[in-house]
Amino acid sequence: MPDSVVRRITWRTSDVARVLTLIVLFLFAWQFFWKVYNAILLGFLAVLLAIVIHQPARLLARWIPFRVSFPLVVVLFIGSLIGLAVALIPQVIEQVTQLAVQLPGALDNVAAWLEERTRQPSGGMLSERINAQVTQFAGRMLSMSFNVIAALLGSFAVIVLAIFLAAQPELYREMFLRVVSPARRNAWEEVYEEAGRNLRAWVIGKAITMLAVGLATWIGLMFFGIPGALALGTLAAVLEFIPNFGPTIAAIPAVIAGFAVSPATALYVALFYFVLQQIQSAITVPLVERRAVNIPPAALLAWQLMLTIGFGFLALFVATPLLAVLTVAVRILYLEPSEELQTWDRRETAEENPAFATAPD
Repeated sequence: MPDSVVRRITWRTSDVARVLTLIVLFLFAWQFFWKVYNAILLGFLAVLLAIVIHQPARLLARWIPFRVSFPLVVVLFIGSLIGLAVALIPQVIEQVTQLAVQLPGALDNVAAWLEERTRQPSGGMLSERINAQVTQFAGRMLSMSFNVIAALLGSFAVIVLAIFLAAQPELYREMFLRVVSPARRNAWEEVYEEAGRNLRAWVIGKAITMLAVGLATWIGLMFFGIPGALALGTLAAVLEFIPNFGPTIAAIPAVIAGFAVSPATALYVALFYFVLQQIQSAITVPLVERRAVNIPPAALLAWQLMLTIGFGFLALFVATPLLAVLTVAVRILYLEPSEELQTWDRRETAEENPAFATAPD
């Protein structure tokens, strides 16, 4: 082609229509995602819960048929939830009420203790400010009751979805792989299998850790005579599901409740939570979490902050397992093929130029 000839690119009407269609579909998908991302997060929670249900049924299937072991595990699981709710909810409500009554006085003790140590006036009774906030909080009880009902319905939906996923995991595995092109199906199958192994190890280990932390917190707070020990222990067990932030959030109300007894008790409670967290970090994290999810702590913390800012508090509960799945996918689908391609390029270069193969690095 002569240099003077300039190739002109013309857009046909069909090309413009395709581009506009892609833009509209992208905008629609983007808007749809921001409307349903909570449902996506709840769906991922259902996957984690399905692992909790499926693993015991799969273990029992060594001795009895799966069609018998699975309903048995589901009945035991739902019965355990109902039993825990019946046993814990009345006590937790009573102890939360007790904490709410004693919290203003405990906060006054905190303010007086800080004023004594810093020689600075607290600027008014802290309990009066808290009572004003409680009054405003009571005015929002109607709207909050609807939120509680929505949360209960959402929890019921998550449990039902988890049961369906746990009943026939192979069916959903085949549906997932059929969406992938045959050329990439083996790689995606490897992602599915390895991510599933990591999630199973993480969920089972996390469940054991939550139970141990909840019991240890309850016993320790009972020893210190902290009001609402059962409620605070339950809170510590639930928040243990959240790495990094969970134990710190759980310690705050316990330390404040310790001031209802004395400042020294609050200090002992803070030390108790610190020692418990160090033991948990030294034992359970290496044995459970790092074997299942080998992610640097700084990367995990940054990921948690990004998800929390972008999607709210619910994202904290799925941040770690979600990052584990993404890490496996990126490694298998992108990093390993790239490294293999570079290896083949070096081999072809060495075959074409033997001097390059023997040249020093």
